[in-house]
Amino acid sequence: MPVALAELHWQELMALMGIGGLAGFCAGLLGIGGGLVVVPGLLLLLNYHGYPPEVIPLISAGTSLSLMVFTATGSALAHLGHGTVCLPVLRKLLPWVLVWELVGIFLATITEAHVLENLLGLMVLVLAVDLLRRSLQPAPPTTSPALDQPLALTMVMGGLIGLKSGLFGLGGGALAIPYFNWLGLSPREVVGTTALLTWPVALLGTAAYGLNPLPVDHDLIGVVGSVQWLGVLVMAPATLLMAPMGAKICKIIPQDQLRRVFVLFLLVVGARILL
Repeated sequence: MPVALAELHWQELMALMGIGGLAGFCAGLLGIGGGLVVVPGLLLLLNYHGYPPEVIPLISAGTSLSLMVFTATGSALAHLGHGTVCLPVLRKLLPWVLVWELVGIFLATITEAHVLENLLGLMVLVLAVDLLRRSLQPAPPTTSPALDQPLALTMVMGGLIGLKSGLFGLGGGALAIPYFNWLGLSPREVVGTTALLTWPVALLGTAAYGLNPLPVDHDLIGVVGSVQWLGVLVMAPATLLMAPMGAKICKIIPQDQLRRVFVLFLLVVGARILL
């Protein structure tokens, strides 16, 4: 039996701290959710430490969303207090996001692990290409928000955001940010609305994955349902500690250059998951 199944080895704990710290650093540096770092990091780490292959994608997604509850709460409340949340957009979008998040979680429980991992690898590569495209284009001028969107468009965007979050444990920012930009929200409203969207997505995902038993009997330390709670407790302080450092560096280095470095990181991670 692998050491990781009987006890969390100190190397695993250090790796979890590193994943949490890198996620917080990238969040502060680029204003992205930590899921794009946490989920691939957990996939690679749990595979390395010999966790049963069929539980790895579920634990990675559930643990990522549970970590977001801790990391997104302060940001969401701060943006709400500062008035940088576009509540009309959020009220229309959020119900569809949450419904389809539950659908995504259900699909994750019935989909073979290697299929989920391959889909995540492809998703990471697609998001990397999209981030590169946006870093090479000039920022669009801020316009008056186009809040009166067709219901069908809201349903489709909410469904895509929720499905991605439920299946893979990623926050909604990767799709929500381009959508909010397209609607014409100001940069501060884009960040604030995305931050507040992330919190209920993380909360619902934590409850659903936390109540979902793994498909195999196990003696994994710290795992309840499909969430590695000990991992969450190890990663959360590192995430919160490193986010301000990333934000400070963000003020020094042009963000487009930072995005391109992160794109390279995502390309390597996505390729590693697929290989």
